[in-house]
Amino acid sequence: MAAPGTFIVSNWTDASFALDVAHNFGQTTDIADLISLKNFANTEFCPRFLVDEHDLVHIGEGLQGKGVYIISTSSPQHTRVELAMRNLLIASAAKENGAERIVLVEPDLFFSAQDRGPHSIGHPQMTTPEARKKFDGQPFSAQLYARLLRKAGVQQVVTVHNHKPDVLAKLYREVYVDAGEHPPFISLDVAHIMANFILRTVTVERGGGNVGFVAPDEGAADFVSRVRQFTGLNEAAMVVLKKTRLGQRTVEIASEQDISQLKGREVFILDDMVRTGGTVASAIKFLAENPKSRPENVFFYCTHTYISPEARENLNSPYLTEFITTNTLPNVLNRDDQGRLRRKMVVMKIEKWIADALTHCIEGGQPPAERYGQYSVPFADRFYTLDYSTKNVRRNRMAVSQQLSIPMR
Repeated sequence: MAAPGTFIVSNWTDASFALDVAHNFGQTTDIADLISLKNFANTEFCPRFLVDEHDLVHIGEGLQGKGVYIISTSSPQHTRVELAMRNLLIASAAKENGAERIVLVEPDLFFSAQDRGPHSIGHPQMTTPEARKKFDGQPFSAQLYARLLRKAGVQQVVTVHNHKPDVLAKLYREVYVDAGEHPPFISLDVAHIMANFILRTVTVERGGGNVGFVAPDEGAADFVSRVRQFTGLNEAAMVVLKKTRLGQRTVEIASEQDISQLKGREVFILDDMVRTGGTVASAIKFLAENPKSRPENVFFYCTHTYISPEARENLNSPYLTEFITTNTLPNVLNRDDQGRLRRKMVVMKIEKWIADALTHCIEGGQPPAERYGQYSVPFADRFYTLDYSTKNVRRNRMAVSQQLSIPMR
């Protein structure tokens, strides 16, 4: 249920993700009745909050003491740069009209990949001149975005499965030096939901002896390890592959670990995002064609999916059994437009989970780690729904909610 005096708005009209989050949050007023998103003829943008449009006494105080959540996801009409500027203007409007608390909910945080600049000497990966030279001439975009958000009035940023949550959390603490009781940066962990999905999807032998987990590179290892832990499958194999980038679009996959432990298993490759799909396609091919591994089935999951023609082609591997993603980038919901990949796509809609996190963790102050701990895994399917293409050949079997293969501890 929506907290009194708390509003959810979006930064582009008819944003389905924001509308669903607001509905699950308990907001009965439509977003379009709370904020007007006006575009001028010269393409400039000006938001206007509508909460006090008839009050001639308290002009400019319509949001006094209230909280505002800005839900920001990708849009087919606007670039990420445009949406970022819209976030700043909406936050500024909320601040100038008296809002007590302004939170940006951006599941796939804009500009967070550029998390260092040429002078980021304190960064753990920037200890040599050669490492710093890689970023020579580039802006420290993540830091600039954080500074702009703070200046506009945003007090807290909530993301989902950020690529480098510890690095971003440190960065935001440095920018928000006087943040007070609320941490300025929160990256919600989706690992327990993925664990739930795995236990509903494949038949699991006792202890998980027929299951394998694969990190396509070292950067995904922590997430894959958490998912494995949440499943409780102590006998499930885990392998971290080694990626060497040979060019802008070319990678080489190898392994320094024993991949024979994956042979004949139900294997899940897990990552935070996919753009071109080149890395995961190489990883799938490496495991499927290597006589030492050759899994029974290969499932690939990523949280944030950019569906580009290149990604559709790369992910349409004959060795890939299923491609699972969340809808943090809602364009994946145009699943029947995804070419042959649509036959393998499953979209996890997580608006219920986001709304629950806002209600209990952000509003209620309950730490996300406690709210979504290991004991919540058997019940995590209440926080997401599965959306299939009509061409998905496995959807009828998987659409039926199955009992988890292991009991709650």
